[in-house]
Amino acid sequence: MEIVQLAGGTLRDLLIEEVKFLYGVSDRVEEVERDLKTIHCFLKDVDARPDRYNSATVRNHVAELEDVAVRAEIVLEKYAIDVTSKRQDDITLKEKLKRYVCILCEYLSVYLVGKETEAIRSCVADLANSLKSMSTSTGETSTNSEDLPSYRYAHDVEPHFVGMEKDIEHLVSLVKLDNDERSVISICGMGGLGKTTLAQKIYYHKDVQASFEAHAWECVSQQFRPEIVLRKILTQILPEEKKDIEDIKNLTELVEKLHHVQKQKKCFVVMDDIWEREHWDILRPAFPIAKANSRLLLTTRNENIASQERILYKLDFLTEDQGWELLRKKALSEVYSSQGPRPDPTQLEAIGRKMVQKCGRLPLAISVIGGFLHHKQTWEWENVSNNMDTYLRHGEGVGEDKRVARVLDLSYNVLPYYLKPCFLYLGCFKEDEEIDTERLYLLWMAEGLIAVEEKGRNETLRDVAQRYLNELALRCMVQVRGDDISEIKFSTVYNKFTSCRLHDLMRDLCLSKGEEEGFMKVMELSQGGTIPSSINSITANNNDIRRLTILGDGEVLEKYILSHDLKLKTSLRSLLISPREFEFTRIANDFNELKFLKTLILENCLFEDGKLPSEVGKLIHLKYLSLRWSNVDELPLSVCYLPYLQTLDLRGFKPNLQLLDIRVWDYDALWIVVDEMMTRLRETHLSVIFDLHGLGQDLVLGILRKMFMSHSLITLGINSRIGFNLPCYQPGMCPNLVKLQLNYSEIEGDVMQVLGNFPMLKVLELAYRAFIDTEMICHATAFPQLKRLVLFRLPNLEKWKVEEGAMPNLSQLGIYQCTKLEMIPDGLRFITTLQELTTAEMPRQFNERLMVVNGEAGQDYHKVRHIPSRKLR
Repeated sequence: MEIVQLAGGTLRDLLIEEVKFLYGVSDRVEEVERDLKTIHCFLKDVDARPDRYNSATVRNHVAELEDVAVRAEIVLEKYAIDVTSKRQDDITLKEKLKRYVCILCEYLSVYLVGKETEAIRSCVADLANSLKSMSTSTGETSTNSEDLPSYRYAHDVEPHFVGMEKDIEHLVSLVKLDNDERSVISICGMGGLGKTTLAQKIYYHKDVQASFEAHAWECVSQQFRPEIVLRKILTQILPEEKKDIEDIKNLTELVEKLHHVQKQKKCFVVMDDIWEREHWDILRPAFPIAKANSRLLLTTRNENIASQERILYKLDFLTEDQGWELLRKKALSEVYSSQGPRPDPTQLEAIGRKMVQKCGRLPLAISVIGGFLHHKQTWEWENVSNNMDTYLRHGEGVGEDKRVARVLDLSYNVLPYYLKPCFLYLGCFKEDEEIDTERLYLLWMAEGLIAVEEKGRNETLRDVAQRYLNELALRCMVQVRGDDISEIKFSTVYNKFTSCRLHDLMRDLCLSKGEEEGFMKVMELSQGGTIPSSINSITANNNDIRRLTILGDGEVLEKYILSHDLKLKTSLRSLLISPREFEFTRIANDFNELKFLKTLILENCLFEDGKLPSEVGKLIHLKYLSLRWSNVDELPLSVCYLPYLQTLDLRGFKPNLQLLDIRVWDYDALWIVVDEMMTRLRETHLSVIFDLHGLGQDLVLGILRKMFMSHSLITLGINSRIGFNLPCYQPGMCPNLVKLQLNYSEIEGDVMQVLGNFPMLKVLELAYRAFIDTEMICHATAFPQLKRLVLFRLPNLEKWKVEEGAMPNLSQLGIYQCTKLEMIPDGLRFITTLQELTTAEMPRQFNERLMVVNGEAGQDYHKVRHIPSRKLR
């Protein structure tokens, strides 16, 4: 169902944002929009059906609607370009012809668009009728037995228990603690981590059993029935009233009775496997939180459960040592009387530890593999180690034990429909890759996975993307890392997450589900291996492929390309090639066959003479183009005129260049970037590395002013001489600039007067004579978002004043080789957020003023005493 949602969402966004102005066909387009909204409503209903993953009819409709959506998206995009070109009144006819004559010949006429739209609407109407009929049908509502919830009971204790000793000790102390307002404790983590096992250890702990008058354990599961849950809890707390309780059918009466009894009795209740916040909202009134000595313990995969009123306890994965201990206990727990001599654990440890890592140190996966190894001889361990994916993903060779696949599938199946494609898309990244969140957001947006209609008030699409990632993290589907000011990576507009990654088994889930549901095909080429049969299957049977990712060894792919034509389906919308050192020549000639691409990622590729083929300009639907770590030294001018291009990623071989970096080496290229691209790109990360000073003051100021007024400018590095004052500040300058590096620029005047007004600036680095005056002033309202400030080799700087109220969010300050600076500014003592001060190669007397020597504080010590970390050298 997620595919249908994606297709509908993409087309709706186009209709809303881009093609309402279509000449002659706008009425038909609006009718298609209304029909797709109806389909969208159907999809929400169908996604809630228990048989949604087992119905061939549903899958067939998914494929049909995706085809319709792709047809519609392509024709509307092409026609929107045609209309746009006709409306550019400020461009001369000669310029129009120069820019568009090569592609206008391919555009459909208004008549043809109308006919195609009519055909599309007819298909959508047929699908709407089919889905409506199916939604009222009762013929396909049976549930597969494998989809039934896997209940765990309090007495169903795992016999082989490893680790968690400190977890148990800490949780028992929290449960026993009296008069704690947060009487709800939530054990949270990914499926298979052992949340239920840990809860069982707490439930049966002798101190917990002795501390409460009554105990109850109930498994909630995703098949939520609140009356049944509350009734079972009540019968355990009041066993003497079991018959009367079973007669209570009203939810309100059950809530009131359970609430009342917990105020009379000191109760300990475990609710295992609670999935949704909405479920908790229904159950919560039954528990007198902060009003009784009763305690409630939850286990969940969703951190958002009871988020405002509970103690969150997050489980981590086992260490390698703990994982080996668990595997050893499961596999070697009994004497091998009938199967020959017992294997020596020391001989198996290396293989076992390798299997623990392949299990991602997930207890459930280790237990499953350990159970399968039970009574296996030494030589069989190696065979199992080489086929771990088969055993864990499908349960093959493990008898009926498909617990790992079932547990992870449940996590995916209960995702809201709008999160499923976002999760599946994570599978296109390499195994163990730290995924830059800014890049991920841009890809989600380019792929149409973030719907315009999901935006709240004052939200951007990027806000929605971050919200989606946050939801996936809260559901323990993805691991995220927060903004760490000490790292090189900085989140551009948002600083909640800088990177994320998938657990190995979650990535396996992405790959299997993505291919199973026709969302994405990922080919991973092993080094020195043979050509995988999956490549041949793509060329032979590619009708269902919309996204193709090729990862791994470039030599294997090149070997295939040299002997075959990689004939890809012309309606492919997304192509990602990221091998190691792949010579990209043959496919470059096939851009005509890939002309409907909207996402093209060619990473680690070697282009002939370092030039991207000019044929890339034919990809008029392209929204995202990445050439990261490829040897591209020259872009064809045609890239500047791609009408839908939102993101251009040209990060090169130099590690100091930032994501989405445009390396500008000469004036002609700079003018194209500033005048043409920055007005249309969603984000620009720009490095200027030639001498601006030679262009003259007026021209340089004009270029800088135009740069500073761009909404797309996110990071800017100027590694060249300017030699003048910066342009005077104007309202609206650099509204989204987050990081600024000025090197060798020799700027005169009060540079902080201009830069301090940039509202989103978080990182500022002035280095190598970037500023050549003797005094610097940070005014009271300057730098409202700045977190990191670096002053490096400013040889003329003598005085630095910071007024109270300036830089209220500063976290890191570095001062290096500013040898004439007399003292630290007094205003630093007002910056309570400052966590780290570092100096290097500063005069001895400068540092001594900041230190305590022989019990005596230096003259400036009072200005920095509140800073936790001070590294003075």
